Amino acid sequence: MSNPAQPRHETSPRRRVIVLAKAGWRIGVLWLRSEERWQARVLLAGVVALNLAGVGVTVASSYWNAALFNAVGARDWNAFLFQLFVVFSCITIVNVVLAFGNITLNKWLTIRWRRWLTGRYLDAWLADGAHYRVQLAGDAPDNPDQRIAEDVNLYVTYAISTGLGLLTTLVTLASFATVLATIPANAPIKLMGIAVSMPVLLVTTSFLIAGLVTWVTHLVGRSLVGLDAAQQKAEADFRFSLARLRENAEEVAHFNGEAAERAGLDRRFGFIITNWYELLSRQRWLSVVATAFNGIANMFPYLMSVPLYFAGAMQLGGVTQTSGVFFRIRWELSFLMRNYTKLTDWGAVIDRLSGFETALAVVQESAAGRIEHVAHDGDGPALLARDLVVRRPDGAPIASATHLALAPGERVLLRGPSSAGKTSLIRALAGIWPFGEGSVSVKRGARLMALPQRGYLPLGKLRDALAYPSIADSISDGMLRDALVAVGLPTLIARLDDDDIASASGLSGGERQRIAFARALLHRPDILLLDEATSALDEESEVALHRLLAERLPDAAILSVGHRASLAALHTRIIYLAAGECGGSWLSDMPIATVHCCHRQLNPADLTERNTSS
Repeated sequence: MSNPAQPRHETSPRRRVIVLAKAGWRIGVLWLRSEERWQARVLLAGVVALNLAGVGVTVASSYWNAALFNAVGARDWNAFLFQLFVVFSCITIVNVVLAFGNITLNKWLTIRWRRWLTGRYLDAWLADGAHYRVQLAGDAPDNPDQRIAEDVNLYVTYAISTGLGLLTTLVTLASFATVLATIPANAPIKLMGIAVSMPVLLVTTSFLIAGLVTWVTHLVGRSLVGLDAAQQKAEADFRFSLARLRENAEEVAHFNGEAAERAGLDRRFGFIITNWYELLSRQRWLSVVATAFNGIANMFPYLMSVPLYFAGAMQLGGVTQTSGVFFRIRWELSFLMRNYTKLTDWGAVIDRLSGFETALAVVQESAAGRIEHVAHDGDGPALLARDLVVRRPDGAPIASATHLALAPGERVLLRGPSSAGKTSLIRALAGIWPFGEGSVSVKRGARLMALPQRGYLPLGKLRDALAYPSIADSISDGMLRDALVAVGLPTLIARLDDDDIASASGLSGGERQRIAFARALLHRPDILLLDEATSALDEESEVALHRLLAERLPDAAILSVGHRASLAALHTRIIYLAAGECGGSWLSDMPIATVHCCHRQLNPADLTERNTSS
């Protein structure tokens, strides 16, 4: 994914519009140039053709209207019936066919375009752990779920409606300006002694009025883009806060934190209200401009054409056609005024999508040249880290490991004080933390799995959670039942097909961790990284699960993070992270309290102060 411009950092309104237009065009043509380009182009061409045909029918209707009222003015009953029942029926049938085809192709175009664009953003967001790393960036995009679920939908909807609307407007203007200029009027209108054709005067006047109103509309509403973007963000933040409260209901209840949560929710909803009033202030003035424009413009064609009718210089059909065509031209020329709010909403959507793309592109670029993850051949260790320095996103060191090797069948316990960087080291070894330098090499073909402290349950049934990240159908029911019994969850066998097990409030933290161990037994990884994966269990259950791993996965290289003394006897080796005086921690085979300098390798002189507590 290329690194797009960031329109949100632009301050000049004119420059901002240009950048938004370029970003919107760049996003819009992606599908038309993709592997589905021919289907996309055919659908788009079909929708455009139907809209242009609709313009043609509208032009024909204006001539029908003139012929109908000419028959009325001439008191020609037969001509009136012919226009009313024959011609009008033909126009109606064509309109019905066009409406059916237009809505069908329009919906196909919308859903296929949205499907492709959503897939593209999902691929980029989920590739190489970008969904995780993008949260670590200092300028991370807010609510990426909203960008994919809502903004893509809004972008496609606005692009089709606004793009087709603009094209229809241009074609309609050209068509009806021609119609208006050809309406017969035998007497010209005198302006300052100059004879001016009435149709020409109407066309010119409609353009002047619409141009003036468009300029005033822009002056009144140009701040709506920023306000719309702020409104979308405030709504998403409030919705996220409600979802977060639901997910952590038990913790909030334990702390009696309802009052604090309510205060936070009120504060976030207050942002919505404040911004809403700002939007109201701008939008009501836009409404005033539109209403005043319509009121003044509605009477203008009658002032021009009715005197000619009374003077005998124009037929009654010419009056009705003139007013109808003028109204249509005025309507099309007010495109910007009518769609100003929609355009500002679309601009805010483009801004958010472009910012999302920028964040993903930065994440992809930042992964290059940092911690290197490679594969090695031979009978060496299952995992080997060399000259590894794990850093924060700002470059500050967290943990360092000059040499760390995990042999097949080896069970290593990683200890160290809190905040020493044990979890960050596990993340770096697992390949999801890109910040730092050095290399992590995994034996070619070896399968690596990491179990974090909080057991993850995907949406779906319990069998889906056990098989994750594989498909549930790939594992037999017998294997699922055996794994549940092995980790001490035989009572959950009857719930294998329970829907949405992830939201089940009855599952404790310990049960979630047991399910994670069952997942490890089913997938049988060659390398298993445990980041306090038994912290929610009692000591007896913790010992039982580690012995289960040693029995069921005897050839797996296991690295565990834990604090309990009972874990030492369950591992073949213990390593330690010691804090460095100049920042970060160092990996050692001996327990020490402080490393005097984190910029050089440890030597025996450093190992003078023992950390007996670890």
